Amino acid sequence: MSLPAAPTAATTARCEMTRRLSQRVSGGALEDVRLLLTELVTNALRHSAVRPEDEIGVRAEVADGTVRIEVHDPGRDGEVEQRKPGSRGGGYGLFLVDQLTSRWGVERRNGTTVWAELASGAAR
Repeated sequence: MSLPAAPTAATTARCEMTRRLSQRVSGGALEDVRLLLTELVTNALRHSAVRPEDEIGVRAEVADGTVRIEVHDPGRDGEVEQRKPGSRGGGYGLFLVDQLTSRWGVERRNGTTVWAELASGAAR
């Protein structure tokens, strides 16, 4: 799914993924997916130098009991760093991603894709 790089992108991503995944993902895991989408889409908007005419890509896959979400931005490969919560007035987002997921990472090709996987058993 592609979303305009607008302040409403995180809300739209949450609503659409809730609709798409509600029958395939357990209730608790769906709440985690919603929280992760909020964080990753917001990070893409705030930290990746996207322009208003850009789009944010959002994907979700469910396979073998694992839920994988991906958020892609076409920005100029902004730095994605894990830092201590509260440092420089922030840092809680990727700390939260790290705590909620079994794995997460960053790929840089034609922008930046941050992906996260919820542990096996999250899917129904």
